[in-house]
Amino acid sequence: MSRRITVRCLGDFSVHVDGVPVERWRAGKARNLFQYLLVNRGRVVSRAKLHEVLWPESPWSPRSSSVKVAMHALRRGLDGGPGFPSPAEIVHQDHGYVLLADDIWVDVEEFDSLCATGRAAELRGDHLTAVDAYRAALALYNGDFLPLEQADWISEQREWNRSLALQALRYLLGEALCQEDFPAVIVLCRRMLEIDAYQEQVYRTLMSVHGELGELGRVKSWYEMCVRRLHDDLGVLPSELTHKIFERSMRTGRLPRPNLQNAS
Repeated sequence: MSRRITVRCLGDFSVHVDGVPVERWRAGKARNLFQYLLVNRGRVVSRAKLHEVLWPESPWSPRSSSVKVAMHALRRGLDGGPGFPSPAEIVHQDHGYVLLADDIWVDVEEFDSLCATGRAAELRGDHLTAVDAYRAALALYNGDFLPLEQADWISEQREWNRSLALQALRYLLGEALCQEDFPAVIVLCRRMLEIDAYQEQVYRTLMSVHGELGELGRVKSWYEMCVRRLHDDLGVLPSELTHKIFERSMRTGRLPRPNLQNAS
């Protein structure tokens, strides 16, 4: 990560140039402009598209100077100062702009790459590589992509990253279940619910584990939370399997261990 520009987009947004945080455009259109150009780094984005992204409610006109003003502020923010050439270049080309930056590290790009590595290892049966890659990816996933921003393109990227994080968590959860590492199972399940609170199978896994541990209060709490979230937010009821796991846990206090795999 020893790059001139370091960008974090997961859970928060920050930009550092040579270790110094960029403060000039912590808010405003220059920041949003950089975020969009960053995701499209190396590709020319037309002025019309940039105007649509930055001012979706305002019609674009070739005479508009709004994009130029935001671009000027962005370039100033990335300027390394006298004797320190900017590590990023924004080039005007073909009625648009392109961000060129080689000496850059972006957490969301690293996250995507690690998830791809994990998935490839998973498909070829390389369990150790998959585990290492998924763990490294989840260490970077500190929250949603650009959580304080609202735009269609951000929502799409956000959902994509959520799906990758859940994929990594499911794989690690399977490993923890096979090893009967109950504390790890609980942590992984709770993290999955932080991303998607409506995964019924995750509640079943939590009830199974707490039932195995004889923690009936926890079984009841997770079941009630599952029912409440599914009913109040989605207007549906838990499946019969979820109800059966709850009843067996409360009646016996323990579940046969094979059900831990089935519940996941």
